Amino acid sequence: MNSENRKEVLQLVDAAHARVEAFYPDAPVYRQTPEWEEKWRLLLSDLSLHLAQDALKGESINKGSLRNHLFAILKICDEFFPDENYRKAAEWVDRAEAEK
Repeated sequence: MNSENRKEVLQLVDAAHARVEAFYPDAPVYRQTPEWEEKWRLLLSDLSLHLAQDALKGESINKGSLRNHLFAILKICDEFFPDENYRKAAEWVDRAEAEK
């Protein structure tokens, strides 16, 4: 992908990111309600778009930002699917950072 194509895709990602954030609820939500699930879905979408921004911005990828967003995505996935291994994956990402 050349820089012009990357810039074009990044503009689309930025626009999608702004739209997702516009739907984020201002009022408090309570666990195990439809509003709570919707808030976490939006947060997962928001972080996923941040991941795309991390991959597309600049000449090189900011590993720290990428790692932080990946960790947060894995933690949210653990909220949705606690019986899967997302928690272990998040701990691995966190441990890899701590070992540096």
